[in-house]
Amino acid sequence: MIPKSHLKPNSRGFTLIELLVAIGIFSIVITIAVGGFVHALKTHRQSIAIMAANSNISSVLEQILREIRTGNTFRISPPLFTFENTNNETVTYNLIGGSITRETALIPSQKITDNNVVVEYLQFTIHDLDDATFTYPPRVSINIGIRPNVEGANKGIINFQTTVSGRNF
Repeated sequence: MIPKSHLKPNSRGFTLIELLVAIGIFSIVITIAVGGFVHALKTHRQSIAIMAANSNISSVLEQILREIRTGNTFRISPPLFTFENTNNETVTYNLIGGSITRETALIPSQKITDNNVVVEYLQFTIHDLDDATFTYPPRVSINIGIRPNVEGANKGIINFQTTVSGRNF
């Protein structure tokens, strides 16, 4: 015969329903935590791509501005921007396939932007300021729209605009 103390249900353990509910809640919490971590990694990767594209286009703009500052005889034939630099070489900047290119008579067209940036638009504007008493050097405004070239990155365009004045020598 089995003693009555052995027939009594054990109240110290969990029932199957309690165990399933605990596993379900634990799974939901872990899924939310992993999803948040993956989202943070994706956001970090996009931030790095935007900073790299910004750094690259800043360097390219500085190169273009340095050359324009000492150039003359500016001409625009969209999307081409042509002028003569201090060495009396004709320099042409152009937008080809999402990249800014530079060309001279001695150097064929070569990309000056990196592959991590896509240039959506490039626009040059020449402002000639002639006064009756003094001829001011022309000013050149540059408008550039870029986006980082990384999968899953925000497709928004980052806009840059700057103006540089040539120097009278």
